[in-house]
Amino acid sequence: MRPRIKLPFSGRACAALWLPFCLLPGCYTPSKANIELRKQNQSLQSTIDELNRRHEADVATIRGLQSSATTVPVLPQDQIDQLFTVAGLKFGILTGGYHPDPDKTGDTMLKIYVVPIDQQGDKLKAAGSFHVDLFDLSLKSDNRIGSWDFDLQKSRDHWYGSALMYSYVLDCPWQTVPRNPKLMARITFTDALTHRVFSVDKEVTVEPPAQ
Repeated sequence: MRPRIKLPFSGRACAALWLPFCLLPGCYTPSKANIELRKQNQSLQSTIDELNRRHEADVATIRGLQSSATTVPVLPQDQIDQLFTVAGLKFGILTGGYHPDPDKTGDTMLKIYVVPIDQQGDKLKAAGSFHVDLFDLSLKSDNRIGSWDFDLQKSRDHWYGSALMYSYVLDCPWQTVPRNPKLMARITFTDALTHRVFSVDKEVTVEPPAQ
């Protein structure tokens, strides 16, 4: 008859050792109530974002009606509501100063990566024109240091649509060399379909050339 081997730990002791590991964040299972609350919060945030885009579209419509665009035909609002139309602008993370020669310091231009988005926040290849103003807010007076226009055809030439990039890329070479790294760009987009006018201020960071 074989002698019984006595285990060094009892079942109760093993359970006590495993309990702290089960209480780690990775082992935590959210309750159904927490999961449902998280879903409700995400749904509410999506609704708020969509309402904000619709508001921006309404403001853009008013700008379009107040501009010279009123001299050309405009689609009725009920028809516009049935289409996927521009409701805002989204900027790429690469928006900012740019210099083509990595061996030299100091940017030579401002590059703006921007794409229109629809009411649901999805990217939309929409035709239109851009106007860009660049400001150095540290200057006490006459702080606009650049202004560029991209008409309908020129904007079309600056569109890049691929798996890696789906955006307008606007090159804005310095007209006045900036002295400060923090600038303010005002981008105005006029939608060719609805004649809505979207104007957005965007803080940009550049590397001023050596003085």
